[in-house]
Amino acid sequence: MEAAAQQAGVLAQASREVSDTSAEAAASLAELRSAIGDISTSTSRASAIAEEAVEDAHAVDERITALQTASAAITEFVRLIGAISQQSRFLALNASVEAARAGDLGRGFAVVADEVKELADRTAQAARDIDAQITSVQKETQQAVEVVQRITGTLTSIAGAQDAIAAAVEQQRAATERVVENVDRAASGSARITEAVGQLARSQRVVYVRRALSVAEQLLAELGGARLGEHRTTLTVRDQVTGATHTATLPDLLIGDQPLERSDDPRRPSALVDEVVRQAGGSCTLFQRLDDAGSMVRVATTVLDPAGRRNVGTYIARTDADGRPNPVLAAVLAGETFTGEATVAGRPYFTAYTGLHDGPELIGVLYVGLPMDSMPGSAA
Repeated sequence: MEAAAQQAGVLAQASREVSDTSAEAAASLAELRSAIGDISTSTSRASAIAEEAVEDAHAVDERITALQTASAAITEFVRLIGAISQQSRFLALNASVEAARAGDLGRGFAVVADEVKELADRTAQAARDIDAQITSVQKETQQAVEVVQRITGTLTSIAGAQDAIAAAVEQQRAATERVVENVDRAASGSARITEAVGQLARSQRVVYVRRALSVAEQLLAELGGARLGEHRTTLTVRDQVTGATHTATLPDLLIGDQPLERSDDPRRPSALVDEVVRQAGGSCTLFQRLDDAGSMVRVATTVLDPAGRRNVGTYIARTDADGRPNPVLAAVLAGETFTGEATVAGRPYFTAYTGLHDGPELIGVLYVGLPMDSMPGSAA
């Protein structure tokens, strides 16, 4: 029974650890889901920007193409001007020849012809200059077209990659959502399992301490019960919480007709408590009433102190250090059996405490308990 209760406690602890781990995994996945959502949003925004850049590049390409068309038109216009200028020079030359033939009468016409020729020359030179500029513009425009085309191709590739990334991130987000849902369900199920295992462990412990207490009460009855003797002894007692000590004079506690030896030597047999542990396991203590308030001092126990001695002489005060009633003694003084968790010699135990009576008088407490931690045993 003791082994079952201890195993149930180990199982409860392991189940709590699994539940805590599941809860932590669920929290981590929730954070991952949030991060993937942020990445998805950023990727979608980047894809939109890349698409806008592609559209802008196409618009620039169209404008440059229009500029090329305009440049070609200007070139044709310049060529027309050049042709007109060349024709004007021919006409001016013919006019000069005819003016020379006319003699004095053609002098004025000759002046006009020279001016027309000069104007034709300047026009031709301007046309050549414009043509050179247009040629340079067309060359630069062609290079710009090639650069823009390369940029457009790069941006198109980036946009395609962004779309692929966005699709992959969306798939990852959907997969993470499914994982989060599954882990949430697992965490919820683990919590319910932990609760059920905890209830099972408590039930096993309750069954154990009740059985152990029944064994202790039966053995005490077989030994003749407990009562107070006439002889009184002065001893030093110590508060198990504060460590404060004082002396107290107490009557002998008789088990049957034999005074109980208040020995802390673990090598010397101790009446009743050693036999309870031998038959039921765990730990066992006999308390004797210390004062009118109802404080209880250990007079026989299998619980050992850090030095390896029986924890005899330590007592449970009626009220704790904060002034509140001690819950164990409150139950016992009310005529009830306390069953539940309690601190015994600084360690957590699952315990049962019941009062010992000499007639109507409460003279002590009988305790059994099982340690709830995994430290090396202090119960022997």
